[in-house]
Amino acid sequence: MAALPRTSARRSGRQVLRLVAFGSSTTAGVGASAPAHTYPAVMRATLLPAFPGGVSLANLGIGGDTCLEMDDRLDAVLAAAPDLVVWQTGSNDVARPVALPRFAELTRRGLDRLAAAGADLVLMDQQYSSALEALPTLPDYRAMLHRIAAEAGVPVFPRYERMRGWCGSGRFTIETLSPDGTHMGDAGYRALGEAVALWLLGKARGSVP
Repeated sequence: MAALPRTSARRSGRQVLRLVAFGSSTTAGVGASAPAHTYPAVMRATLLPAFPGGVSLANLGIGGDTCLEMDDRLDAVLAAAPDLVVWQTGSNDVARPVALPRFAELTRRGLDRLAAAGADLVLMDQQYSSALEALPTLPDYRAMLHRIAAEAGVPVFPRYERMRGWCGSGRFTIETLSPDGTHMGDAGYRALGEAVALWLLGKARGSVP
């Protein structure tokens, strides 16, 4: 069975895929030169040829948000009546920090509310960046996000490993990928948006573990 059943159905039909990108500064596109160069905009453009009915995008990213603010904003996500939610979370929680049990509680609650609305759900884990690498608790928050996702049966786009792999391959360095130590520029957001879109298409086919 497809891991993203509503997304798969929209791909085979003529209905619009209602996509919500939910998160913090990565989703908002801090560091991008224009809205068209944010990762959600690139993701939508990359998905578009695969969806005959089109893809609508609501970018609900706000820089600096932790799980606390995102919990307050879940009503806005639900109001968009999404077919698919890509939820990027867990970075500012490490940096602020928000206590790990509180992060776990609110992330689980958010997933429960979104699942009850019938949306397909995807989590995106933390970024690979010099600012987060300097924080010794990053592995704990990353592991917690993956644990919560596994418990809920929600797939996780492995952003951390993808970004680290791009740096290891020479495609980027950690400095060119995140020039200010945290946020990407146009090239990084393009790489991320394309990677997420292709991964989503594989998930909709049931071909990505």
